Amino acid sequence: MAMDLVVIPKGAGKYDVTDTKERIIYTVSKKKRLIGNPLTTLHDASGYALYRLIRTESGKKPAFTIMFNEKPFMLVKCESLFVDPTITFNGGSYAFELKGKNSREMKLYSHGTEIGTLITEKQANDEPKYTMSIENKYFDDFFPLFAVIADKCFSGNNK
Repeated sequence: MAMDLVVIPKGAGKYDVTDTKERIIYTVSKKKRLIGNPLTTLHDASGYALYRLIRTESGKKPAFTIMFNEKPFMLVKCESLFVDPTITFNGGSYAFELKGKNSREMKLYSHGTEIGTLITEKQANDEPKYTMSIENKYFDDFFPLFAVIADKCFSGNNK
């Protein structure tokens, strides 16, 4: 059994995360800060802020920090963009890798074990749509941010 989510960019750093019945179960929004990088926040369906995402490095291979309760929770790095595209996620006992032969079809690994997929498709408006499938026993609320990070790392490649 797997948790299936669809992550749809809405422009200006906003995303809707829906389940297979097209119900919005998470939203992601971006808020500009006066100093430093914008804050991207993952909210549950009731609007409660769960996790924040901060870009810590820009350029061709950006890096991010996922924050939980205003403390660093997971460090994220775009390791490779074109040849075997890979994003690593590390923090505490968590170690994930999102990788594939191309950025449109990627597999999610936890400590070397495949636990899910991230598939990128084009919508009618030419914008990407991300479909995630993650085994239920591994699923946690932060996973929708993995699709947001993939969008930020690979969006130019997926159009």
